[in-house]
Amino acid sequence: MRWTLSRVLTPLDLRFKGTRFAPSTFGGPGVPLCYLTTTGRRTGEPHMVPLLYAALVGDLIAVVATNFGRRNHPAWSYNLDGDPNAVLEIDGVEREVVARRATDDESSSIWARFEHIWPAYEQYREIAPRDIRAFVLEPSTGPSDSDERLTS
Repeated sequence: MRWTLSRVLTPLDLRFKGTRFAPSTFGGPGVPLCYLTTTGRRTGEPHMVPLLYAALVGDLIAVVATNFGRRNHPAWSYNLDGDPNAVLEIDGVEREVVARRATDDESSSIWARFEHIWPAYEQYREIAPRDIRAFVLEPSTGPSDSDERLTS
């Protein structure tokens, strides 16, 4: 199943981006789907990936690098570590963001949100032979509406 998700559904989401079919391929209507464009750490080229996201306090967004519970971190997470500047698209609206790794306090709250959105995330955490990275995306145009860290 994880192979199918990574090899089939992710490319379908990219193929049908901007149509009414994109969210349905990833989990159905109402699933919070975004497109994150990072800069390749080796190539310097832009790379877009569809991801589930969770809205946090203010205008902060969280994404998690589950890679469907597979052995390696997804390439986009390495790209964010190399260059935290990215472009986030939600509902056809793009904005520039800066990524940072979530703090330990933020991570527990972020995981609770993601497990509510997509229950398989709990399984991904159990089977992944690594710590799964969680990122907080902040608008790059200035500080967030809320400078406080997410703790609840």
